Amino acid sequence: MPAPVMRIRGSEGRDTMRKRSFQPDGFPGLNSGRTRAHWHARAPRFAVRGGECQMFGERWQKILDAQGDDIALRHPGGVWSFHELEKQARTLEPDLCPVLGPYYLAQGDGPEIARALLAGFLSGLPVQVVEKDRSRRVPSCPAPAGTALIKQAVGASGSRRCQFFTLAQAAADADRLHAALGLGGIGTALAPLSVAHSFGLTTTLLPMLLHGLRVHWLPTPFPAGIAEALALHERVFLPGVPAMWKAWLLSGLGLERVALAVSAGSPLTLELESKVRRQFGLKLHNLYGTSETGAISYDAGQSPRTDARDLGRLLPGVRALCDEQGFLIVESDAVGLGYDAPLPGELFSASRHRTWDKARLEGDALFFESCAGPGINVASRKLSPDEIAAKIRRATGIADIAVHGAASRDPERVQDVVAVAGLPAGQITQAFKSAACAGLAAWEVPRHWRGKPG
Repeated sequence: MPAPVMRIRGSEGRDTMRKRSFQPDGFPGLNSGRTRAHWHARAPRFAVRGGECQMFGERWQKILDAQGDDIALRHPGGVWSFHELEKQARTLEPDLCPVLGPYYLAQGDGPEIARALLAGFLSGLPVQVVEKDRSRRVPSCPAPAGTALIKQAVGASGSRRCQFFTLAQAAADADRLHAALGLGGIGTALAPLSVAHSFGLTTTLLPMLLHGLRVHWLPTPFPAGIAEALALHERVFLPGVPAMWKAWLLSGLGLERVALAVSAGSPLTLELESKVRRQFGLKLHNLYGTSETGAISYDAGQSPRTDARDLGRLLPGVRALCDEQGFLIVESDAVGLGYDAPLPGELFSASRHRTWDKARLEGDALFFESCAGPGINVASRKLSPDEIAAKIRRATGIADIAVHGAASRDPERVQDVVAVAGLPAGQITQAFKSAACAGLAAWEVPRHWRGKPG
């Protein structure tokens, strides 16, 4: 029987193949042949994470003992019980990164991300979560000791980077939200949003792995799919970004079986909140957080807000203050270890992070003032202006290209992409725009173009 192979992901994201015959802990390629000490030497973080792995393993075993044959994850291809999910995880091959060593790549559809997360958490290998439509970023530095989860995000900074988290930090965020949202009393969480994004990950897949929450994953947020999913459940938790809630509202979708409705990712307007209340009879709860810190505050009340800046109250265990410039600084046990490529003046280390948001605190009530970061928020998708500008430069050969965000007339869209080219305005024709945007994703395409006067 031929030896199994391990995919090796290099700095270009290409896969090559390497023979391997080691297999610790019942995972393919991690038992026998090579010793655990060999891989501890290559990735010392495994030894540091021993206690965390045991903690997760004990929690997971309790879930298996209590509901192992219950449905854990429903998806268009069928259903996985908790036992089946574990079986899928234990047959998943790890990748090998020149920077990380052996790791699991969580990229693709919901089931693919779920089994990669479980494989990593059970085996002690780090898991890098990447959006399905994005290229994986190879971290520019080795992961800090204890790293279990690596997020790849742009965020308000406008720079695509890796963020490192221990398993305890990821669990602290999921545990905090599970308690605050009362997910233990909800039958199923629908997941029509990206589960590779912090909001989707922490409200669906992590509670499934840590608390046994049942998840129904959907490939798109389209109303028809939501309606079909709702017909299968009595009580559901439905998380979504404001643009999704607006689309569901306009579609006339029936949400009678939604027991908990939550919005995050972008500012929630009073108008949208009020319309959801009138049409669906639902209180749309406002949740605020960042990928670096996890959830920060939550509007748990049942009455509509009267101030659009109202972000609810700080969650238990979260401490916050505003610095002299008004930027929000957050402290909690869910704040990550740091970035792979920190920018000058940033504060992001274990337990403490200064956000790009300016805010106001009144006791434990948090109010949003503005976001000062260069990242562009298009319908809750955070974009890098430098990445978009670089793609336009490559497509046009024009060096003088700058990109920024501007407020959109549609509040749920939040911002539009604006491109400024070092050309006379008359030369920015439709043909030029088409050529310039050939390498852009649909959500990166500028809605507005500016040129030199004259």
